[in-house]
Amino acid sequence: MMYEPAGNTVAVAATSPWMSEAHQGALWSFFEDAPVALLAADDDRHIVRVNKRWCDLTAYQADAVGGMRIDDLLAPESRPGIEMRWSDLLGTGLATARIVVMRPDHARVAMRYGAFANVLPGVHVAACLAEPGQDPRALRPARARRAGQLTRREQESLRLVALGMTTTAAAEQLGISPETVRTHVRNAMNKLGARTRAQAIAVAMRDGEIPA
Repeated sequence: MMYEPAGNTVAVAATSPWMSEAHQGALWSFFEDAPVALLAADDDRHIVRVNKRWCDLTAYQADAVGGMRIDDLLAPESRPGIEMRWSDLLGTGLATARIVVMRPDHARVAMRYGAFANVLPGVHVAACLAEPGQDPRALRPARARRAGQLTRREQESLRLVALGMTTTAAAEQLGISPETVRTHVRNAMNKLGARTRAQAIAVAMRDGEIPA
């Protein structure tokens, strides 16, 4: 499946196309068989095509992402700079950066990409590699219970622990038993994929579950 790129009447990228539209068959043939994860997008960051390596890396199906914007796949911390990075790509013809993609199962994949503008007129291609040293668990399916958001009680319990309160003090403030607080914190750790309370707090702050 291939999404048709936006039909801009004025060229957006400042660089000349690498290939003419007459040669796109050769490009897509290489694209599909390339030994690296590849993504092609139009001037408006709508995904035109991805190859099997990219699908393996991100766990998305090609048909599911065709026409989506790249922005929609990014973790919250990777979205603020996308406009600037995209502008740099279109202006200079080349760009590299580190991003974090959210998989459909809510696992996070940190990757680095090298992007090339105007490989075809109005079509830009990025080669993506998983970041070295990444926890291999990030590339495995997430637990079924991990929905990406904590319940209100889990957030409250973890927030109070993050403030330095003991389990007993947090329980008194919330009007629940210490054992219930421990259960909420334990559930939050499981959902966030954390091994310790400190790791759960750091991940929850990063993801906006509790105030940083």
